[in-house]
Amino acid sequence: MKRLEADVCVVGAGPAGLVVAQRLLQAQVGCVVLERLGAAELCARAKAGMIEHRSVQALASSGLAAPILEHGSSNGVVEFRLNGAGRVFDYAALTGGRGHYVYPQHLLVRAWADALLAQGGRLRFGTEVSSLEPATRPELGARVLARDAEAEPLEIDCQAVVLASGGGPGLVPEGIASHEHAYPFRWLTTMIEMGALSERTVYATHDRGFAAHLRRSPQLTRYYLQIPARDRLSDWADARVRSELEQRLGVAAGALGGAVVERDLLDLRVRVREPLQRGCVYLAGDAAHLITPAGGKGMNLAIQDALELSAGLIERFRDGSAERLSRYSATRLPQIWRTQEFSTWMLALHCGGALELGSGAPEPAAGFARRLHAAQLERLFSDPTFARWFAHQYAGVDEDPSLVTRPGERAHEPQP
Repeated sequence: MKRLEADVCVVGAGPAGLVVAQRLLQAQVGCVVLERLGAAELCARAKAGMIEHRSVQALASSGLAAPILEHGSSNGVVEFRLNGAGRVFDYAALTGGRGHYVYPQHLLVRAWADALLAQGGRLRFGTEVSSLEPATRPELGARVLARDAEAEPLEIDCQAVVLASGGGPGLVPEGIASHEHAYPFRWLTTMIEMGALSERTVYATHDRGFAAHLRRSPQLTRYYLQIPARDRLSDWADARVRSELEQRLGVAAGALGGAVVERDLLDLRVRVREPLQRGCVYLAGDAAHLITPAGGKGMNLAIQDALELSAGLIERFRDGSAERLSRYSATRLPQIWRTQEFSTWMLALHCGGALELGSGAPEPAAGFARRLHAAQLERLFSDPTFARWFAHQYAGVDEDPSLVTRPGERAHEPQP
């Protein structure tokens, strides 16, 4: 049996867990991170990649934005396509030139994990946490039970636990409610080894269903494809995926010619747990909430959770004040629910009409849904107040009347 002690034990080495760990290391607060995946597996999959302006600003103030600023690209324009006909929306022009940064999550996680280890941080890969127990010593808060990469039992005595992974039922403390909903369709996600078809994000709504095109790196492009909930990966050979994407995106046959390097099924489930703290256990990232990819908010919420939670933990362990930490749940939950609302609105914009068609609804209902979608898009392009609201919500820029594009400034480049 291996035994460790730390002020804080972080479960999960995704964006939330690594931001908490690095911030605690900077403040010289003792921390150990446990990650169930091996290092190669954790850093292999290019998932999220759209990083909000407010997230990067906050990371920069903590010295954690270098990988994004040095290696990422930018995007401030989105194209909405309806049955192949596209309309371009320059959302950065409405936010003072502050669009998204684009940097793949797996590269960011790799950079943060490498930096943590290089600076002497404790990060244990291949370690599966099985349960949380009360500590045996009164000055400690909890005991974390796990098995390490060699399947040896491991115990960590600590004063606080941060659940920053999916957080199974056995880890989430009693008294924390879970509000959940599942949509009756799923998205097939695929990564194709090729340059982007367009420098902008493309959301395509089609009678056949929703599809999306998202830049990730000069050599990789991520695609989403709405499919029925009953479908399996084996139902979607690479050739079928390419053909369906080309039809829904309205591009020429054969345009998606790169190798398919990653495929997965994404069940569209949403969840918010509350409160986000119980005793000495705190929830962040996926343990706190699941959100659909519509709007690209998941990684941003995780980062913002981690920055607020780490600030409270630092005040608690370095300065002896628990006031901010005690308000963590009350501080984060309003923003989490607002973001869920926006993501739900985006999902309805993308998939509402296609959902009606795919559910076997009669043609009058499907026709109503198609026209409703067209009306939503028209409002976005014709109502300046609504367009400004969408731009700020989508880009993650706090409303400020002084935000205008300066002469000579390219509207699609985020300003740090």
